[in-house]
Amino acid sequence: MRLTFTEADGRRHVDITPEQAEAAGVAPDMVLSAVKAHLCAEIDAQAEARRLRVLTAGAGQALEYQEAQAQAAAALKAPASATAEKYPMLAVSVGIDTDPETGAPAADILAVARGIQAARDAWLAIGAEIRGARLAAKAAIAAAATVDGAAAAYAAAAWPATPG
Repeated sequence: MRLTFTEADGRRHVDITPEQAEAAGVAPDMVLSAVKAHLCAEIDAQAEARRLRVLTAGAGQALEYQEAQAQAAAALKAPASATAEKYPMLAVSVGIDTDPETGAPAADILAVARGIQAARDAWLAIGAEIRGARLAAKAAIAAAATVDGAAAAYAAAAWPATPG
């Protein structure tokens, strides 16, 4: 890993390793802090890469998922009122999404809603595992007393299996 340091006296050390920083006289606590920050950012990036194996990227896509999930939950709570007009995000998926009860294309709003609920449940399971691994790894890195300890904590991150 290569880092940049700015010391209190204004000296800058650009694109150097932690070992080079220590050899240049950068305070060990400053080196350790920078290493921890870098490794935690890497953990966050790895978690996002794993999330993207099961989700579609994009803020707009996340909003679409959120709205479809809200409509699915509402439709399943009040099935008698599950119409295309009331649930437009679900209506566009009729005939496209798969009904988890039948394995066939969703024939109506409720079948789409069931599919969305099933996808949400699957996401919650893997999402929670990724979150747990990310938080545990970052806590272990934060607790490390040395650069080598932080690196070992990073290397020991226990990620769940994800598709892809």
